[in-house]
Amino acid sequence: MNRFLRLALGFYLLATALGLLLRVAFVQRVAGLDFSHALHAHSHTLYFGWVGLAVFVLAFERVGARGRAVSAVLWSIAAISLASFLSFLEGGYSRASIIISSVALGVWLAAAALWWRRARGRQGVDVAFLRVGVVYLVLAVAAALARVGLMVAKVGGPQGGRLAVFAFLHCFAGFFLFCLMGLLVAEAPRLGARFDEARLRRQLCVMAPLAWLTFPLGVEGGASGGLGLVARAAALVLLYPGALWAWNLWRAAEGAGRTVRGGLRWLAVWFVLKLGMEGAGALGLAAWAVRARHPTILFLHVVLLGVITGGLLLLVLPRLGRSLSPALTLHHLGLAGMSTGLALTSLAGLGLPALVRPGLLLAAAGGGGIVLACLGFTLGAARPLQHACAALMTSRARKSCT
Repeated sequence: MNRFLRLALGFYLLATALGLLLRVAFVQRVAGLDFSHALHAHSHTLYFGWVGLAVFVLAFERVGARGRAVSAVLWSIAAISLASFLSFLEGGYSRASIIISSVALGVWLAAAALWWRRARGRQGVDVAFLRVGVVYLVLAVAAALARVGLMVAKVGGPQGGRLAVFAFLHCFAGFFLFCLMGLLVAEAPRLGARFDEARLRRQLCVMAPLAWLTFPLGVEGGASGGLGLVARAAALVLLYPGALWAWNLWRAAEGAGRTVRGGLRWLAVWFVLKLGMEGAGALGLAAWAVRARHPTILFLHVVLLGVITGGLLLLVLPRLGRSLSPALTLHHLGLAGMSTGLALTSLAGLGLPALVRPGLLLAAAGGGGIVLACLGFTLGAARPLQHACAALMTSRARKSCT
C-alpha cells in the first residue's frame, strides 16, 4: 500500500507547487497561468489526489482490506485525480472536466461501498469515526447529485445551486475530518500518544449528527433565513465537541516523543483556530468572510493544510521510513506565515487596505516554506524506489559481466 501513499505525496507536491504559483500571481503576473483554471486544478488535486487517496489507503489498511478490488479502487482514485488536474489546468470547468467529475462520483461511491463491506464486524471507537466519515462521503455525493437534479428540474435558482455545491465540499471535508480523527486514534499507540476514549465518544455523539448542518455558512446569503439560523445554531453547539477534540489532542501528546508531541500540538492549535473562525461565522461574520474571499481562503488552508494534512503527515511519513523532523516543523511554520499573510490581507475588508501587499508577500513566502517541506517529504518517500532501481541496475550489471 506504500506505493499509493507515495503517489498521494506526489499529488500533494503537485498541488502545493501550483498553489505557490497562485500566491505569487497575487503579487506578480505569472506568464501563461490562467488563474481560474489553475485554482480549480490546485483545489481538486489537494482535495482528491492527496487527502482523498491517502485517507482511503490508511482506512483500508485499518480494517485489513487488501486485494485486487482495493487496488483497483485506489488506482481509479489516482487516475481520476490526475485526469482532473490536467483537465482543469487546461480548460477549467470544460465539458471534459465535467465528465471526469461525474465519473469520479461513481469511483468515490465504489470506494465507500467496498470499505464498508470490508469493515463489517470491526469494532472500536476509531472504526466508529471512520464509519461516520464514510457516511459523510456518501452525503457529499448525494449533494453533488442534488445539484444535477436542481439544474435538470430548473428549480432553486443560482442560490440553490451554490448551496448544493458547498454542501458537497463541506460534507467531503467532513469525510476527511472524521476519518483523520479515527486514524489518529487507531495509530495512537504507535505514535506514543493516548486519547481519552470517553471524550472521544461524547465528541462523536454530538459531531456526527450536526456537522453537516453548517454548510450554508459558506455561501453568500446562506446565513439568513431559517436554514441560516439552523446552521448558526449548529456551529455554536459544535464548539463543544471541537473543544473536546482539541483538548484530547493536547493531552494525548504528553506521552509522545518530541517530534510527534509537537505535531499533535500543532494540530490542536490549528483546530482551535478553525473553531474560532467557525464561531465567528456563526455570530455574524460569515457573510463578510464569503464576500471578502481571503478569510474563506484562510479558513480552507487552516483546515486542509493545518488540520488534515498536518495529521496525515504524522501517519504517512513514518510508514514510508521518513523522519518527521525538521520538514514537518517547516510545514507548520510555513503555514503559520501563509495564514498570517492571509489574515493581514483579509483586514482590507475592514478598511485597512495598506496591509494587502505585505499580506500577499508574507502568504507567498509561507507557501514557499510549505513547498520546500513537501519536497523534503516527497524526495524522501522516493528513496526506496531509487534504491530499488539502483539494486536492479547493479544486478543486471553483474549478470552481464558473468
